Amino acid sequence: MSDAGIRATNNDASHCKRWCVEKGYFKDEYLRYFVHSTTPKTPEISRGYYVRVEAVRQAVRGFLRTHGPDQCNLISLGAGSDTLFWNLSQEGLTPRAYVEIDFPQIVMKKIRTIAAKPELYDVISRDPAGGSRDQSTGSRDTNCEVTKGSIHSSRYHLISADLREKKKLSEVPESRGLDTSLPTLVLTECVLCYLPPASSTDLITWTSTTFPNSCFLNYEPCNMADRFGGIMIDNMRSRDCELPGILACPTLADQHTRFINAGFTSARAIDMNEAMRLLPAEDIQRMIKLEFFDEQEILTQLLEHYCLAWGFQGNVNHISLST
Repeated sequence: MSDAGIRATNNDASHCKRWCVEKGYFKDEYLRYFVHSTTPKTPEISRGYYVRVEAVRQAVRGFLRTHGPDQCNLISLGAGSDTLFWNLSQEGLTPRAYVEIDFPQIVMKKIRTIAAKPELYDVISRDPAGGSRDQSTGSRDTNCEVTKGSIHSSRYHLISADLREKKKLSEVPESRGLDTSLPTLVLTECVLCYLPPASSTDLITWTSTTFPNSCFLNYEPCNMADRFGGIMIDNMRSRDCELPGILACPTLADQHTRFINAGFTSARAIDMNEAMRLLPAEDIQRMIKLEFFDEQEILTQLLEHYCLAWGFQGNVNHISLST
């Protein structure tokens, strides 16, 4: 398995999301800056991405609203071209600290895009009081530091790192002045499945020991022991991507146990069929009218093979996917 194969999955996911935006599955006015065009996707793929994106967004929104965004940290590991920070800011839900960490090659490309687009840069450079530019000169604020391998502003931090390197990760809270006592949400989407099991355990244990009031929210494939799962694994292997994390954590029960063993006091794991049932019913009805689709069995199979799993502790005792 090559790191290039793993990095390529970011492009695949971003293009699928861009198609969903064009078809009206969900809104994201910032994704177009990172993905300029895309090709049509099948309805089951679009519906699968709808459930993924909306479930994660609802969980994150609920976390921030419960604890107050100004009193929370959010750390996105393997963030890729994700635009969640900008969408949360648009909704008035900017966390106290928002940290993204990914491969240097992905981070450098994201930095170039952010620096070139005022629509992106102005949001990250906005200070807590709400100012983003000197209105008299049009110059950008000085509180945003952009280098070849990182961005640091009042609330947004983009950092180059290999998630398999424990030392680099352990330095992040102190180096960026994070208040580790605040409620902290750590988010991974199709990240742990590409890591060696020991590295995944290290990430989860780092979260539970560093942030006493925290939740680790993970989205990834699961239930891969059947024929459908085997086809998925073979497809990934054909693209130079192995899934070592899946083989070590194949079932929902294993997902739950992983968090408990890593130090979290409580955990839950659900497949994406259940996640879809928890999303707002009126938006589900809106979504299913977007495209003709009569292969519900295929979608059910697909959603059965992905999951949301989370561990939580301290004053973080609830994650909700409903409004």
